[in-house]
Amino acid sequence: MIGLTKKEARRSVEAVQKALKAGHAPPNGKSESGKSAVSVAAAALGIAPSTLFSRVKAGGPCERLHALPVNWSLAKPAPEAAPPRPPADPIEVRRLKDRVRAEATGRQIAERRLADGEAIREALFRLTAAPLDPPSWNPKPDRPDGKVGEAIILPISDIHMGEVIDLDQMGGRNSYNVKIARRRIERLFASAVKLATVHWSGPKPSAIFVPLMGDLVSGEIHEELAKTNDLLAIPAVRAVSEALIAGFDMLVREFPATPIHVISVPGNHGRTTRKPESKGFALNSYDTLVAWTIESWYAAKGADQISFSAPASGDALVNILGWNVLLTHGDRIGSRGGAGFVGVSATATRGMKKLIEDYSAEGVILDTIIVGHFHSPMELEYGFVNGSLPGPSEYGRSLRMRSHPASQWMLSVHPRRGIARRWKIMVGDPSEGSIYKGRA
Repeated sequence: MIGLTKKEARRSVEAVQKALKAGHAPPNGKSESGKSAVSVAAAALGIAPSTLFSRVKAGGPCERLHALPVNWSLAKPAPEAAPPRPPADPIEVRRLKDRVRAEATGRQIAERRLADGEAIREALFRLTAAPLDPPSWNPKPDRPDGKVGEAIILPISDIHMGEVIDLDQMGGRNSYNVKIARRRIERLFASAVKLATVHWSGPKPSAIFVPLMGDLVSGEIHEELAKTNDLLAIPAVRAVSEALIAGFDMLVREFPATPIHVISVPGNHGRTTRKPESKGFALNSYDTLVAWTIESWYAAKGADQISFSAPASGDALVNILGWNVLLTHGDRIGSRGGAGFVGVSATATRGMKKLIEDYSAEGVILDTIIVGHFHSPMELEYGFVNGSLPGPSEYGRSLRMRSHPASQWMLSVHPRRGIARRWKIMVGDPSEGSIYKGRA
């Protein structure tokens, strides 16, 4: 190769030796990278590999004309091939493959559900991707004497929109359908407004908390309900959302300067799976869909008087005037079944006790617990069990359970006394069954 300068020869040799030190192979050699030192060096110099090889080969221009041979001993020895593994047990291989596939599928399902929940909120309702957490609320005094008005809690649970209770099958005791559900929701809000205005004493309410505590729709988790419901789950979501929005509008009209906080926790009837699931159950619930629907309605109107939250945990821990109130539906309190003639009161008390122990382990003191689920309104040592909108049903009658008229609790929270007042709002009408006619 005539015309190769000593500078070009030195650059060629140095480039090849650098590639050899980096682990690339000499000609006809093997390396972990699978690339030859000549081709790597040629790429760095911007020339063809064949041109570079003709320069640096033994007896080539670099060595013959300029006494600059390549030190090929710089090449790293190729790694020894690993000994062949013994053949794997085909049964064990299949078992491991199935396990990996199952774990991957479960992870994909969980990620898809989470993404779907956020996508629904953003695309369909145009809401923030992450549901808000219940705030710690401490209002400023609104009177010259510095006193803060009591806060109202109006827990709404177990509406079971879409369920049908037949008056004849109940022996004339109770009836329920979509039309009756709407009327009972209207009576509930109207009674709450009357209690907080006409029958209220002291400073006006400083805030109104309306927990939507699950089982807002009847759903199709039980075959019997799927056969007898007069609304499927999605139409029931629309119907109950419309009725609740009408109720919230009533609160806004009657209390225009009072903040209203709506908190959603899901129940069991609103789940979208046949069997209960622990992961993602709040996102996969028609109850959460109801809350999102209502939130989207007020977000579109730009109403900032009403705030919404829907914790993904299914529990809502709310601090009201310094008192910790835990809101949960009641099907996940760690206690099920009855206890003989004592009934659900023992089950609910046992579950509330477990909730207190669970939260105390993290340094949280629960002052009051409110649950639904049991359709049996009662005040217990640790909190309250809410009633239901349907009232007694064929299922309860077949088990000879005590019939509780359709009702919901309304509570007030005092800054110093905690739960100060409580009202059991009866929402039935004599035209809907004998249980509402009284004894006279």
